[in-house]
Amino acid sequence: MTTRLLGFAAALCALVAAAGCSVPAQTAPVATTSSWPAPKPTKPYTVEELAATIGCTPEFQGTTTDFRQAACKTGDTKYMLLDFTTAEAQDGWFEYAILYGSPYLVGERWILTSSSNDEITKLQGELGGTVEQDEEMAGHGGATTGGH
Repeated sequence: MTTRLLGFAAALCALVAAAGCSVPAQTAPVATTSSWPAPKPTKPYTVEELAATIGCTPEFQGTTTDFRQAACKTGDTKYMLLDFTTAEAQDGWFEYAILYGSPYLVGERWILTSSSNDEITKLQGELGGTVEQDEEMAGHGGATTGGH
């Protein structure tokens, strides 16, 4: 960007701020999330790699051009596993999924959720990623140790 253009952009920003204009409201729902504990480095796992780490066989539930989704189960614990073609596709999917209140283990172009919070924390130690949950929905239909 040229110096002249940068100056124009700065002046425009100052003018908008001084005029008291606001940014239009977002049309998509926005969730407030919390993460725990601190994440370790992650890599882009596939659904098959996630299932192998868990020790289950993925049952695919259709594919799209942006992601693949599979369910699997070990004992009484159920899992939903997803891998994404791009970070943008993952962000788009997660923006709406987080509103359901379940905790999600979120990594680089993959997400999983489980019917057991303890399993999510354990898998975070093995896979990395962050555990994310909508703070407003926590306790309102989210995953528990008893079932999902």
